[in-house]
Amino acid sequence: MGTQEKMEREINLLDLFWGILLSWRQIICFGVIFAILLGGVKYVRDIRAYQSVENVDIEEKEQELTEDEIQQVLNARNLLSRIKEYEEYLANSALMQMNLYQKPVVELQYYVDSDYTFNYTQENQNDYSNDLLTMYTSYILSGEMSTKVIDVAGLSVNQADFSEFWSVSQNGNSIMLKVTCPEEEKMGVVAETIKTQLSKKEAEFQEIGAHKLKLMTESENVVVDNSLVDRRNSISSNIASFGTQLNNLKANMSDQQLALLVSEQEESEEEDPQTLEKPGISFKFMILGAVFGVFLICIWLACKMIFAVKLQNPDEIRTIYNTRLLGEVEIQSEKKRFLSVIDDKLLAIKNRRKKKLTAKQQVSVITANIALSCKQQGIACIFMTGSEFESADATILAMLKQELSAQGIQVKEGGNIFYDAESLKQGTEIGNILFIEQKGQSIYDEISNELNLANEQKNNILGFVVLV
Repeated sequence: MGTQEKMEREINLLDLFWGILLSWRQIICFGVIFAILLGGVKYVRDIRAYQSVENVDIEEKEQELTEDEIQQVLNARNLLSRIKEYEEYLANSALMQMNLYQKPVVELQYYVDSDYTFNYTQENQNDYSNDLLTMYTSYILSGEMSTKVIDVAGLSVNQADFSEFWSVSQNGNSIMLKVTCPEEEKMGVVAETIKTQLSKKEAEFQEIGAHKLKLMTESENVVVDNSLVDRRNSISSNIASFGTQLNNLKANMSDQQLALLVSEQEESEEEDPQTLEKPGISFKFMILGAVFGVFLICIWLACKMIFAVKLQNPDEIRTIYNTRLLGEVEIQSEKKRFLSVIDDKLLAIKNRRKKKLTAKQQVSVITANIALSCKQQGIACIFMTGSEFESADATILAMLKQELSAQGIQVKEGGNIFYDAESLKQGTEIGNILFIEQKGQSIYDEISNELNLANEQKNNILGFVVLV
């Protein structure tokens, strides 16, 4: 057997996967730590920003400014308030959201035919015609009428919005009623509801004076409302104009004035409540922290396995050192780790294609293999050593020696032959060496050193037994 040279290891992706998966405790710990760390950092920064805003002393800032400078801030604040009012109206008004170029309109014209007469020869009562017109107009524009129309027609607007849809005018004893219908297909229902309600009121208002409420005209049309189009355009123009004035004011303001303006905005109840809301824990950043922590530990575990200097897999004895692997013995740890049942389940999945043997059964198979090899070569005595032999499991070594002795093979043992001269001498005298190595303990270079030294001394290397 030739001298062992340093060789590049081939990384088994499956072993890499299981190595990371079996380190689930570290993965969970790093995920939790980075979740708390990143979430805590974000919380501390938000608290500091909140406190810095909360501790702003507006009165001190005002004292540092002249009256003209304070007036500029007040003008800017008024402009902001006007802009906000206009923007909220355009955004929230149901009337402004409609298509004003195709506006469904119901038009009804009523005539109030009063029974009042004037007689010059008799004492006359007061003319109640104007009172009737006022009562009908007030009722049409009242919330009672709007609520009834919304409920019966099933309109998707509230009473406040629907109040903008009414238009009522008087001309003599006539009442012209126009109502915008937010849903074109419901114009007929809206018209019938209005007529029904006014008919009921006609009977009630007889107490004011005898009269008849006559429907003169009725129409349902889709029209272009130029007046509302002009109104909407005017509001948009006002917003643009106020915005220009505000920008001009800000351009001439000092940093102190701008800071005061911002402070007043944040303290105003009309501003966004989130600016003054006390910050809390950000679960978004905690999740990001957990993901980053898991990613970081996975990278670390992968690098640790890729650049490892210690034996990672028993099969590497064959692939790297081109030497016989006589077998491997799984050592059961007496110390129970936290939630070790999860490790057992993962290992059961990993080794599902392998038959599970006890340590004694594994030792019996290995010793039988060694004994057959010795008989074939006529060997009666072997020397057992290894790069980390001193730390090898004493129970397994005792079982190996006992089983081999029972098969008529004498066993001698010693330390690392590369560092222990006495062990090297004894092993060379016996001439037949069995190496005992440990997964995760034995160093690649140390294994190479002892193999090269054994070959240089022309010893017979029986093979390796790896404790895992």
